[in-house]
Amino acid sequence: MDLNLMIFIGGAVVFGGAVAYLVLLRERGAQRAALAAVGVAAALAASFLLMLMLARLALPAALMFVALFSGAVTYLVFRRELGARWAGLLAAGATIVITASALFVVYLAVIAFIVAIGVYLLLRVRLRLAPALVLTGGALGGLLVASAGAFWISLTYM
Repeated sequence: MDLNLMIFIGGAVVFGGAVAYLVLLRERGAQRAALAAVGVAAALAASFLLMLMLARLALPAALMFVALFSGAVTYLVFRRELGARWAGLLAAGATIVITASALFVVYLAVIAFIVAIGVYLLLRVRLRLAPALVLTGGALGGLLVASAGAFWISLTYM
């Protein structure tokens, strides 16, 4: 694994923990929000470690993990606000998009997904549901395009 990928993964883990802290700060207080943030960061780090180990074994195993991860996270994030049916449909769509993107940019697609979910959670505190969803979709699309561009640039200079 190269240094740039380690930096991206570390940044995604720190970002996930920071988002958890900021979102939970009001309702749980500083100490409990910090504990939740550490838990989220540890779960993200463990997820990336598992994905890296699976990718060394077989790419289909890593893609299966990406599909399960993106679907489960999407469902859990949106279930409370959209209901089980709509959250399930959104999770199925996110699973297809993220897994298909992971065929080309394996780790960067997952990082883009984590950042987009974080953007949604931060926006949802201030905005209504529809604008938050639109901005999240735009952020995810932009991040996936940027991921593909970064991967293409890295391949041209290898």
